Amino acid sequence: MTRVGRLLLTPIKSLRLAERAQVEIGPHGVDGDRAFFLLDADGSCLRGPRRLPLCRMTADWADGVLAITLPTGRVVRGAPEAGAALRARWDMDLEVDAELVEGPWAAALSEACGEPIRLARTTGGRGGWSGFPVSVIGGASIDALGLGPVDPRRFRMLVETAGGAPFEEDAWVGRDVRIGEAVVRVEEACARCAVTTVDPETGVRDVDALRAMVTAKGAADLGVYCRVVEPGTVRVGDPVAPA
Repeated sequence: MTRVGRLLLTPIKSLRLAERAQVEIGPHGVDGDRAFFLLDADGSCLRGPRRLPLCRMTADWADGVLAITLPTGRVVRGAPEAGAALRARWDMDLEVDAELVEGPWAAALSEACGEPIRLARTTGGRGGWSGFPVSVIGGASIDALGLGPVDPRRFRMLVETAGGAPFEEDAWVGRDVRIGEAVVRVEEACARCAVTTVDPETGVRDVDALRAMVTAKGAADLGVYCRVVEPGTVRVGDPVAPA
């Protein structure tokens, strides 16, 4: 039986994912998951190799306080204040309504990454996810790539399943799937980029995951994106199956 193996999220898009035993999936995904994101000097969301240093940073967002722990161990903490509104250029060829976030984080992140970086957050109830609020990947699918023991956080999914068959989530596209108490509609496969080739703990390239995907399944995609049909609680160990 396929079950929820891990639940992974982060308050800031591209920073290191943290595990949770339970989440509440609402109409726009998990509240606070990827609520913030980082912009370059041109107003584009950081993407590709420029995101790699970020995987060594962690973030915590609770009780109105945002804290970022840099690779040096320094913690930058404060209460975010709304700044100027803007239309941010997103990944997957999207644009989103957002606002800059005033506080100490931009200067610290810019210094750590060696380029001007600004902190922003989405507006209008949308989370900071890429195309859809829920993403699912099969642990068996990761294993079937033949990469050996790799940290699955490189695939940056909300839900990682345990059990089941390799690539079974591909057959769910166009169907409703129940995950714990929530129901999602599986919309499309997740096209992948070079971030999957990098160890999320160290930021160092360690495997050719893209080539492995093409070899194993004929395309450089892995996992699926979903929209929410019925909100609900999801816990590690909950069953995952077409509704």
